Amino acid sequence: MKDTKQKIFSFTILIISLACFSTAQAWARGHFFVIGTGPAGPELATLQALKTIKLMDVIIADKRHIKLFSEYIGDKPIIFDDPWKGVFSYRGRSYKELSGEEKAKFNKERIRIRNERVKKIKRLLSEGKDVGILIWGNPCVFGPGHWYAEQFDPEDVVVIPGMGCASAALAAVKKSAIAAYDIRYLIQTAPVALMTNGKIDKEVLKDMVRHSCSMIFYMALWDAKELFSTLREVLPSNTPCAVVYWAGYPNLQHILRGTVADMGEKISKQKEKFMGLVLVGKFLKGKPFTAGLNRAIGNAAKR
Repeated sequence: MKDTKQKIFSFTILIISLACFSTAQAWARGHFFVIGTGPAGPELATLQALKTIKLMDVIIADKRHIKLFSEYIGDKPIIFDDPWKGVFSYRGRSYKELSGEEKAKFNKERIRIRNERVKKIKRLLSEGKDVGILIWGNPCVFGPGHWYAEQFDPEDVVVIPGMGCASAALAAVKKSAIAAYDIRYLIQTAPVALMTNGKIDKEVLKDMVRHSCSMIFYMALWDAKELFSTLREVLPSNTPCAVVYWAGYPNLQHILRGTVADMGEKISKQKEKFMGLVLVGKFLKGKPFTAGLNRAIGNAAKR
């Protein structure tokens, strides 16, 4: 009887040991962290993001990230300080400028670069190292980190949320995008997402503005004239607009204001062609939230 109990005890210990070993092995595998850092440096990053950066074994980040977050990165190895190499350009030219043949070469080259890098990251994960890529703003709204993240098993990917630059831009103009007046929804998009055959699709814009809405355009400074030329066809010319340049940056943030009629021309005269969000809608004037609230109360009273 004593021998039987001893065998059962030994077998139980063996099972527990194997379970612990399997768990340890699972945790020994590294993870790929997509870290949203907010729009302008540590002050607008979450505590979770800053803590996660400190916990990483290896970092992927652009040079501006490296400079602003140096306190948190410390002496960690940075395997790529040009994470978007080849993603949007080919031999020094934007993908939008390429011919058909060049675009084919561009697609082949950027996938080659990505696959080589993903292979290196996977090797680090297999060694038990955590690798973090730093992404500006909200990593899940126009967050290019997914160019890498989608190549991994979802179980190996962790996404750390970050405050979007849209939040900083709306804070800068001090307005409520929704609720506001009779506005039904807030659209966040980019001109490139509205294109058909390389041109902004007017019919898509018509559908967007069929009901009253507020609009935020990312990556719109490059093609501002085309964007506003099309917007003039679907919105009243006096619809207020604003560009918040360098949203959230204390010493760089500034606002350019105008209307649908003149905003394209105003933007084209500015030197900055990337770091700015375009805001469009009547929410930019007056007291939009108060008007929206009063409207909702009035509608409720009619029921």
